[in-house]
This record gives sequence, structure tokens and C-alpha cells, in this order.
Amino acid sequence: MDLQRSNEWLELVVYPPLEEIGSYELAEEDVVVTCAGFEDRAFEFLRRIVRHGSRRFGVIAIDYLPAEPANRTIELEQLVEQSNARLQSIKYDRQDPHDPSSFVLERVPNSGRLFIDTSGMSRLLIVQLVCAIVRANRSENSHIVYAEAEQYPPTKDEVDKKFADADKLFSVINFISSGVLGIIVPPELSTVAMYGQPIRLIAFPSFNPAQFAALCAEINASSYTIIHGKPHEEENAWRQDAIAKLNSIAKLREAEEVTVSTFDYRETLSLLLKVYRQHGDRQKLVIAPTGSKMQALAVGIVSGFLRDLQIVYPAPRSFPLPDNYTKGVSRIYGLGLGFLMSKATNGNKIMD
Repeated sequence: MDLQRSNEWLELVVYPPLEEIGSYELAEEDVVVTCAGFEDRAFEFLRRIVRHGSRRFGVIAIDYLPAEPANRTIELEQLVEQSNARLQSIKYDRQDPHDPSSFVLERVPNSGRLFIDTSGMSRLLIVQLVCAIVRANRSENSHIVYAEAEQYPPTKDEVDKKFADADKLFSVINFISSGVLGIIVPPELSTVAMYGQPIRLIAFPSFNPAQFAALCAEINASSYTIIHGKPHEEENAWRQDAIAKLNSIAKLREAEEVTVSTFDYRETLSLLLKVYRQHGDRQKLVIAPTGSKMQALAVGIVSGFLRDLQIVYPAPRSFPLPDNYTKGVSRIYGLGLGFLMSKATNGNKIMD
């Protein structure tokens, strides 16, 4: 099935929602991919499956570079030891992010399940792993896990104070990340399709306006699709307008603006397919997944099937102190990706 027909097929799929979970009971053949991070939610899924009694399963820990002393590496090792699990680590340099997907997939037995805990992962890593799962036909036994935080920085008061002081306006980016080291073009997520055609940049503005500014400066796009994120909780609705103002979205020309949920990946997936249907035959579509983690999940699914999409990522130059990241754990959600495998192998194979 060609790329355009793949798009038509994907539009007909009924995608399941994320479902709140308590825990899973893992077998020895199962593998959890997690990040040795410092956020409260980073290890909550691992804590729960260990408390639930899971033993001797596999754990692959993504060890981010540059190293952060606040990472809860000791807690991770204690959880692994408590459950008699098998621990393997792999380095992931956020400023030079080589795809770790082959390392991960090679360590999951055919009889085992793969659990990707996205709670502490970077957006680009989520895209890389999900895309690889789709392309390797490994969706049937793969699951996405996502722990929601209780508090997301910055607060409304903090942002309002920055906007009130023009000289300090751009210091608001230090709540999330600071500056841009460069635009990363992952080779496994690249395409030569539509070379020389006009470029449409599909972007997710964030509290780091330097990311969007770098994309606009480097990509040389002739048109834009700006995806605003609607927060999952109503109390955070103010963030959408603040991010748009911070990134000066109103000054863009040839830009279509759309709002989708930051939580429900299906809305982002549906939008990306709509943009592909409307513009994909005349423009090269370049996606920068700088939105939420669940929006990155949607980008990973779509790019797994539609190989003429180009993924780029503005790597942050530096990151703030751990105190300025999310705090607490609200709920944990799960999503089995088996529906992608069953559909993908129904009739013509679409990943040739």
C-alpha cells in the first residue's frame, strides 16, 4: 500500500482512548523501558508493578546526558533489586540523540510484552520508540504508559509577572528549558520525498519560545500549521493563550492555527492526518514534536506509517533546576498498541 493510501487507511482506524490503570502484573519475559529521571512521576509505574508483586521482569533504563545529579538512580536500582528484575542501561544524549530503538527491541523476547513508560521521557525519544515499534511490526505486544503529574510549571502567577516586566519576559523559558543548541534531524525519521517542494512546518509552540524561533529561522517554511495545546485540566486553560503570546504566533503569515488536546492523542493524530490529506501531495511536511508527551505519541504513530514526513527537533541548550519540573503524581494511564498491528496486517502490508 502506498503512502497516500496508508493515510486513507489510517483515517478509518478507530483509535482507543487512554485508560486509567492501577498496575500491570508483569511476567519474566516482559520489559519496561523507563528513564532514570528526577520527577516524582518518573518511577511511579515501576513502583506500582513492584508493589503489585511483579518479579524478574526486564528493565531498560534510559540514562540521559548531560548527566543530572538529581536523577533518582539509587531509587531505580533499589526497585530493581527488590523485584529481582534484570536491569540494563543505555545512554541517550539529548543534544545528539541516537535512536536507541534497536537496543530496546532486541531485548524483548517474542513471547514478552514491551512497556514504554513515557512519563519521564523527552518528546523526541517517544517519537523514535513508537515509530520503531510500528515499523518493526512489534505493536501487538507493546504498551504505552503515562503518569500524569499533579503540578505543571510554570504557574499562572509566575507567567503573569514575567509578562508584566518586558525586560524579564524571556526568562520565563527557564521554567522548562533554555535556548536552542541546534535543530536535530534524526536520520531514521528523515525523508527525501518532496525534495525541493515548498515546506509546511507543523509546530507545537511551548514555554520555550527559542525553540519555535529556531525552527522558523532554520526550516525556511512557506506555510505553517500551528497546533495549540488544550490542557487536560480546566485549571490550566490559561497556558494556551500564554504560550501563543510568548511565541508571537499572531505575527506569523500563511499560518493555520488549530487547537487539540494535550492529553487525548487521538485529536493530534486526526489533525496530522487531515493536514497530510490537505497538503501532503503539494508540500513537504516537517513536524517538530515539541508539544506534550501524548502529542508526541501521535507523531510517532503517524510517522511510523507515513515515511514521507520529516521529523525535526530543536534541542534545548540547557535545562532548569529539578525544582522547576513537574511535581506529584495524579493518575496513570495505559494504551495497548495491538490495534495497530491487527490493522497493519489486515490485507496489504503497508510498511514496505
